[in-house]
Amino acid sequence: MRQLACVPMIKPCEDMQSPAQHGPGDCPLCDAWCELNYRLQEEAVDVHLNKPFIEQWMTRLWTIVSPSPQCFWLFLARINELALLCTSRYVDFCEFCAADEFLVEPSFLLLQGEGGRTTLSREKSGRGLPLVPCLYDLLRGSGYMTEEYLLSVYRRIQRIVQVAEMLESLGIGSTDDISMKLSCMDVDERKDFRSKLCLFDRKTFNEIGRALHLFMHLGNVDEKYVGKYLRG
Repeated sequence: MRQLACVPMIKPCEDMQSPAQHGPGDCPLCDAWCELNYRLQEEAVDVHLNKPFIEQWMTRLWTIVSPSPQCFWLFLARINELALLCTSRYVDFCEFCAADEFLVEPSFLLLQGEGGRTTLSREKSGRGLPLVPCLYDLLRGSGYMTEEYLLSVYRRIQRIVQVAEMLESLGIGSTDDISMKLSCMDVDERKDFRSKLCLFDRKTFNEIGRALHLFMHLGNVDEKYVGKYLRG
């Protein structure tokens, strides 16, 4: 059974934020972030989704000035959504080793520093932390994300692990095995089996992108869009 690593919590906005922030309404900076938000939307196509792509965007996020802490954390939540989507697809396609690179294997981009703090590093040295559990704990420790969203992330991580364990317990190790199993099922059995897979989509990723766009332009947390993900 997969045991997700326990990632040390950090204080809200202690380490994991861009070097400086400016308030919403700083037009040149907000324009640059709107472009960055758009770039992520455009580049995050299926063919690009893998661990290096996600780590590249994390590095990019940490090296630029953000309009506000809220913008930083919403953008990180978008990256988190891509990590969850990528991991879930690896599991659904029985690529368990690739999924474990997100769930249990250390990412040397995220290191445990002094005092248990999480730090970002481009050097492959130190104690690396697993990407998906670490992203969840960072968002949870930020103080900016809603409990509803954090619960959704937690449940999807658990779902990924459960689906991987189910497929492995059934001796399914490839998409050919899945096709073979489905061929022996009737319509209802196939529907039931598919319902037990992850089958995640981009809905939340897209919604957070919209929330980020609205927050950058309006600077407030409305209940319908921004408030689903960002605390007021």
